[in-house]
Amino acid sequence: MGSISGPRPGLNTQEELEIIQRHLNFDQSDLTGLPEWRTYPEIPTAEDLNPDWENPAHLDKIHSLLPNTWDRPWADKNTYLETHYRLQREEAISMLRYSIKKYRQDPQMEDDDETWIYTKVYVQGYLMTRLGPMCRVQFSTERAGKRVRWSQTRRLTTGNLVALSTAQDNFKTICMPATIADHTLRDGLDQNPPTIQIFWSNMKDAVLDPTAELVMIEARFGYFEAVRHGMVGLQHVANTPSTLDKYLVNLDKSDLEVEHVQKTPMNLASLVHHIPDSSALPVETVRLRMAQKRESLRNYKVLRGIHDDISPYTNLDNSQLNAVHRILTKELAIVQGPPGTGKTFTSVQALNILLDTQAEHGSNTIIVAAQTNHAVDQILTLLIKRGFLTLRLGGRSQDEDIKRYSMHNLRKRATFRSHAEKDYRVFEDARKRNIKRLGETIADVFPHGLLDPHALEAAGLITRRQRESLQFEDGWASASASSEPSDLLSAWLGDGQIEAPPMNSADPDFELDEDDDRADFDPDDYNVEPDDCIADDDDERGRIHGIWVPIKHKWTGSNPRVYTERDMVLRKEFKKGNLWDIPTHFRGAIYQFWQRQMLRLRVARFREELLANSRICKNMKANRWHRDLRCIRNASIEIIGCTTTGLCKYRGLLAALKPRTMLIEEAAETKEANIVSALYPSLQQLILVGDHQQLAPACDTPYLDEAPYYVRVSMFERLVKLNMPYTMLNMQRRMNPELRQLLSPFYPGLQDHPVVRRPEARPPVPGMSVRSYFLHHTWSEGTDENLSKFNTLEAEMIVRFVEYLRMNGVKESEITVLTFYRGQRKRMLREFRKLPNREPFRNVHTVDSYQGEENDIVILSLVRSGGPTGPHRAGFLQNSNRAVVALSRARRGLYVFGNMLTLENACQESRTLWGQVRDVFQSQNRFGRGGGLPITCQRHQRTTWVHDPEDWINHHGGCTEACPDKLACGHDCGRRCHWVDHKQLICIRPCEKVLRCGHMCESVCGHNCKCSCSTFTGAYPDDDAWDDNKTLVDAPVHPPVSGEPFTGSDGRVGRLRGSRSGAHTGRAGLRRGIDLVGEHERRNGESAQTANSDNVVNVIRETFRQVTIDQLGTRNVLDGVVTDREGFMLGTVEDLIDLGETAETEDSVYAAPSESSINQVGGYENDTRGGADRAEWELASTVVAEEDDSAHSNETAGTADDEEDLIEM
Repeated sequence: MGSISGPRPGLNTQEELEIIQRHLNFDQSDLTGLPEWRTYPEIPTAEDLNPDWENPAHLDKIHSLLPNTWDRPWADKNTYLETHYRLQREEAISMLRYSIKKYRQDPQMEDDDETWIYTKVYVQGYLMTRLGPMCRVQFSTERAGKRVRWSQTRRLTTGNLVALSTAQDNFKTICMPATIADHTLRDGLDQNPPTIQIFWSNMKDAVLDPTAELVMIEARFGYFEAVRHGMVGLQHVANTPSTLDKYLVNLDKSDLEVEHVQKTPMNLASLVHHIPDSSALPVETVRLRMAQKRESLRNYKVLRGIHDDISPYTNLDNSQLNAVHRILTKELAIVQGPPGTGKTFTSVQALNILLDTQAEHGSNTIIVAAQTNHAVDQILTLLIKRGFLTLRLGGRSQDEDIKRYSMHNLRKRATFRSHAEKDYRVFEDARKRNIKRLGETIADVFPHGLLDPHALEAAGLITRRQRESLQFEDGWASASASSEPSDLLSAWLGDGQIEAPPMNSADPDFELDEDDDRADFDPDDYNVEPDDCIADDDDERGRIHGIWVPIKHKWTGSNPRVYTERDMVLRKEFKKGNLWDIPTHFRGAIYQFWQRQMLRLRVARFREELLANSRICKNMKANRWHRDLRCIRNASIEIIGCTTTGLCKYRGLLAALKPRTMLIEEAAETKEANIVSALYPSLQQLILVGDHQQLAPACDTPYLDEAPYYVRVSMFERLVKLNMPYTMLNMQRRMNPELRQLLSPFYPGLQDHPVVRRPEARPPVPGMSVRSYFLHHTWSEGTDENLSKFNTLEAEMIVRFVEYLRMNGVKESEITVLTFYRGQRKRMLREFRKLPNREPFRNVHTVDSYQGEENDIVILSLVRSGGPTGPHRAGFLQNSNRAVVALSRARRGLYVFGNMLTLENACQESRTLWGQVRDVFQSQNRFGRGGGLPITCQRHQRTTWVHDPEDWINHHGGCTEACPDKLACGHDCGRRCHWVDHKQLICIRPCEKVLRCGHMCESVCGHNCKCSCSTFTGAYPDDDAWDDNKTLVDAPVHPPVSGEPFTGSDGRVGRLRGSRSGAHTGRAGLRRGIDLVGEHERRNGESAQTANSDNVVNVIRETFRQVTIDQLGTRNVLDGVVTDREGFMLGTVEDLIDLGETAETEDSVYAAPSESSINQVGGYENDTRGGADRAEWELASTVVAEEDDSAHSNETAGTADDEEDLIEM
């Protein structure tokens, strides 16, 4: 997009401004004659959150929910909108209302599964920003019982709803709603005590007293920001009729065409993608025919349908062409797209035609929205690549390319000036004057020194005589006329003047941290949309700037006996005309009384100024939106994208733009209220693209997703199930046909596109003989402190399986691990971090966060397992929508790990759902009930069955056969079967070369030759020495001792893992090692690769050494080989380290083997364990993974009796 010049003529800018102002100043609370729900305020009231549970009227209001009769037409529009409004409002406040009720019953309660409690809350001051006045409070998290890691928690999320009360009242009568203004870590939540900024929902609640102790409550479930703007949007929709009412309310099936399409032919040229049978034609001929075909479609009368003769020229199949036709022509266009059928591609094709048909760019901006930021960015990326002028509203995009298309960047390129610019400066001046008045009010109560006696007199707290008496002490002049007033009170207080003590909210020094919420936190669960239409002047992303107005007494009076104005003796002293007649031990108490009274008298004025400031900020926001609208129009923006939350948050801006077409991507994942609330009066066409058999809308309030409320029934699902006209895509291009069969029970008519049948398009999975498999097990589940489920052995099994695939040449980016539970996701990420190979594998996702995504290989962790005997519960797994998403993400391979016994016995829904899945696996002979997972060696085509995580010990990407090949140097390979090529390995057998100095080389075969003699090194005893490094020179050098624990070159202790032995299975982990290939790399002028890449084989340097035990039990470490620059890890955590013997360090001194000690298969004469099949190797890796757990400093191997002991870092 280029720079933006002057405004376009012919637009009613005043009307646009009025539309924006009506939205931002929307308040119908004072209107009469409206249904009650249309008069409710935007923010819940104290009565909403803290009702009188003994008052029937309050209870009736709580129980005012209407049933969601989604399965039939609505009685009228008001009932339709009121039902969804009340359900939205209940979802926003019910959990917080319940938490407040619990706290009232037990004010000493700790944090629990539904509630977070913050105590010792004190106001520090107000930050006056362009978003409005923010109150900064400090607080304590002592009720958590653990240290809160603020960078990894969902506590106090921006936009969330909280409630405050005084510590004395504890919500008996006082309840002050507020919303979180920002979640600033630096100099905020990272302090002790931490601080947060809030917006008071009612300025009459604004606290001015810094000594007033408050308590704050937050519900762990529900997110107010996600429904807040939608509720206001529903009230707006009730005020204006819509073209779409007849479909949404009355279920009219007339399927009418859009008015503007009836008059205008459409440009379908973009549907031409290729010329049939063009491979033998010259390039110029192909171009000419493409141009001719496109030209013939530039004025296409689309109302009569899209003719089949286009099919040979387009990449769209017939069902997609039908969907495009529906999107182009219908007022309500519904398109269902099963997995892999190209919903987004179809949507983009239709939008392309709509935009190409416009006579002028940007004359009719199209709104594109989706439930998640990721889905919005996906479709916008495709539109941007096609050259359309695009704007991304909202500040939560994680795509760096998409961020370039933000409102902030569009605004920066604007070069024109308008009346709105002048108005903005007027409002800014008014805001600054307001802040100045506010500061003066604050200064009366919280001066830099002591209170001004003149202010005390003006407030009526002292008489003129009392004020004048301060200038005399015992009848004598005590100060000159020019003395500061505060000096007079300072002299009067004398030793009774003390510094005001700070309010102490510091958290205790907790020993434990709260559980890591990083894996629990999905940003799209919390569609926080920073208001970048206002806060764009901030230099630092995520930090809000403003003028800081502190609220704090610097000085106060000493009052050791805690006198108050209620004490008769103090009230008597108030009446004395000469303040010096008051005894000194009363003066501090009287001064405190003056402070309290000044605060009480000024608080009303203070709140009035805050309210005035809030109104000014709303006017500034309206002005800014009006300027933004000018930027959008003058840049000829064709597409505006945002989340469905943003549709209502920016409703005023978008409504003023007067769009006529809106497309909702992944519409079945969006609540009906979110779409209805965004029906702007100008809309003529609503396009819904989604699949109601995949993810449904989320709901945090348990009872609202059940009968009779059905919050999780989307508009898309309702209309499709009630047989409203729609088009279904039926040709999938994602899954290999063998994988697609798993979806046949859910989509009987789904067909395979020829592209997925081509072997080169969907090649087999290396190391696997089958593309899909269900491994049944009975490993029991667990529950973490966030009440999420995990399954440790299932997690370990999957982690080792991923490593096996990577050792077989599968790129990390080609593998995705999915799970239904965030607890399991955290467990698997933790297990991956323990592995010492390159960067930890991170491609682990929850099913809910992966809709719309795909990958070559998907590994699915079902988690739920009651063991072999139960109890059997399915939880999320009984939801067919989630199952469809989980089973449809893979292109080439799908491997499922779970307990089918639990799924079959949990409930009828689970039995029916997973019984269908099991039948497909069984029909393909790919269901392993106790048989393990079949893996196949690429070299020998030998299949091995892996039953549990320990079985991976004996697999390095191949089978159990000994490798018979030799390395390039002529030495035997000596390891078990492996897939990696020998060219990627180097040998570490002793070098046999005689050097120029006449000595044998002291290095190993694969390294640079070396000798320690002076002739070879050039270093002689009589050379001059330096003292620069005296500490190092003088330090004794101790060679490693063979009895030390496994220790890496950095001195840190690694992890041990035992091999299987009879009925006992030793389980431990990997260990750290040292780099034995550095010299070899330097000799070849190459550097090690340590970062993951799809195009580069990552370096995992490992050492494999044979070990023998002589008749005296002494362990001898012999020579072996290590992987070279481009090698894969041939062993994993469990590799061949026998816990029944003493471990050696990588640096241990070892002797070269004698010829008699090595037999033909690489075994040893003294090895009584069965030759190569039982040979033990020592594995060392130079790439160290990040470890979660604390290291054990004395980690050694034990005896065979200790094999089951775990030694972990």
